[in-house]
This record gives sequence, C-alpha cells and structure tokens, in this order.
Amino acid sequence: MSSFVEIKTSVADILGIANRLRFAGQSMSTTMGDRFRAITTLEGTPGTLPRDEFTNEFLKTYHKSVEVSDGGGQQMNEAIKTTVPQLGTAMDKLGAYVADAMWSYTGTDDDNATDIDRAGGRH
Repeated sequence: MSSFVEIKTSVADILGIANRLRFAGQSMSTTMGDRFRAITTLEGTPGTLPRDEFTNEFLKTYHKSVEVSDGGGQQMNEAIKTTVPQLGTAMDKLGAYVADAMWSYTGTDDDNATDIDRAGGRH
C-alpha cells in the first residue's frame, strides 16, 4: 500500500536544509571535541574548582553517576563530554538521510510522471 506525500516547498529547499544540518553536525562535533578537551584541562588545573562549600555542592552534581547508553554508569561530566559530540554525528547522518530520501523521491516522481505520460499516449 502506498501513501501520498505532499511537499509544500521545493526539493532544492529541502536539500539545502539537509546540507546545512550536515554541516552544523560536523561543525558541532569538531567544536565540542575542542571545547571538551579544554574543559578536561581546566578540570585538572589546581584552583579551577577550589574546595569550598559552594564548589563541593556543585561537584556532587557534576560528578554524579548517571546511566549511559550501554546500561552502565558514568560521571555526569564525562557522560556529557562523550555524548554531545555524538549528537553532531547524528545530525550529520540525519541530514544525509534526508538528502538521500529527497533524491529518491525526485527519481521516483520523475519515473511516475514518465509512466503517466506513456499511459496517456504521449511518448
């Protein structure tokens, strides 16, 4: 059973959005990787997180164990450093999927238009 698809913008617009999504995902992965390396350096620098009543309370949450995708546990700060760059990769893959789907849609639409023309006697 087929389903009707209505696209209310141009295929070119959707392909542009997909390409921007891919670029944003790639950029996010690169940028966040750099930022998290800097954060890791700062975390290890004496004096960044001085032990006092405010920092101690902050660190309870910052180092809180959270469940990660493999079912295990990881400190929250490390889980964020691991997960956020993966979001960029997911954005890149989503953009690629949308672009591939639009090219497939366009090809199928063109083939169907040709079949309809032939069925109507226009060769």
